Amino acid sequence: MVRTGLTASCLPFKMPPVGILRWGRGFAMQRDRITDDIYVFTSDFYAQVNAGVVLASEGVAVIDTLPFPEETQEIVRLVKALAEGRPVYLILTHYHTDHTLGACLFPQAVVIAHALCRQRLETHGEQALQQARAQDPSFAALTLRLPDVVVEEGDLLLRLGNKTLHLFHAPGHSPDGLAVYVREDRILFTGDVMMPIPYIVDGDVDQTIATLQRIRDLPVETIVPGHGDPILRGEAPDVIQGHINYLTAIVREVRRHIQQKKPREALREIDVESCGIPRIALNGLAPQLHQRNLLALYQRLSGETSPSRKGRVAKTTTTARSSSKSA
Repeated sequence: MVRTGLTASCLPFKMPPVGILRWGRGFAMQRDRITDDIYVFTSDFYAQVNAGVVLASEGVAVIDTLPFPEETQEIVRLVKALAEGRPVYLILTHYHTDHTLGACLFPQAVVIAHALCRQRLETHGEQALQQARAQDPSFAALTLRLPDVVVEEGDLLLRLGNKTLHLFHAPGHSPDGLAVYVREDRILFTGDVMMPIPYIVDGDVDQTIATLQRIRDLPVETIVPGHGDPILRGEAPDVIQGHINYLTAIVREVRRHIQQKKPREALREIDVESCGIPRIALNGLAPQLHQRNLLALYQRLSGETSPSRKGRVAKTTTTARSSSKSA
């Protein structure tokens, strides 16, 4: 097929209007096998969005969907080929459209998300889907799929035989963030609380830093962020600290602008690289995401708007075992 481009209005949950993110012909998607039983799929159409598949003896877990239906269908085909009647679970890391629109393509899967994710899909999901359909005809057949199981208080352990998936609240990028840690393989899927540049327009700086600090304490072999390349164990501490440093820097710079009574337009003076993030991060989208971070912070710190309602930190643990649904 020919994809002429994708704008943020197609994927409207607080993604920036960065214009056309991909030009090209045909269909290509990156698929990496990072362990014997874990796959990572990366979108070629939109901002390097990642999704994952974890194969276990008593089930298959899919972590997020990809932005376009034909991309998610590739994941569906793999799951159907490998599940062999085992139950399938689809875990949504947060409500943003680029990670959730394909949920309906797994009609027999048990969909799991944070309770705040379900609330936001109930409130915004149908409108977002209509906007996506208006932008691209490939979304016409999609329907809104809400989570079947929600994590409201505490963590959730999904035991699938030889794999244990630890789901924990990971707010920051958005209030409903949910991370997935595969204990036996030490693989962590973070959702968008980790991506090549922290993005907090729909989230909260303090929550992001707290989540990053929790992630830093986990024994991990590989971190799969919501967007961008996987992060290996040796790189993870520096990447996480770099993200914390970036968030600290933008708060400091925005506060300085407010104290000096500079107008919002002066935020353009704060370069992304001066705050520690390369301009080329996320295929060159970093400067635009950076400016949106600055504007959101300026509005909050100056009292123009209120930050997103904070999610509560988990305190209890729930255990879930496989059930009878399959893809």
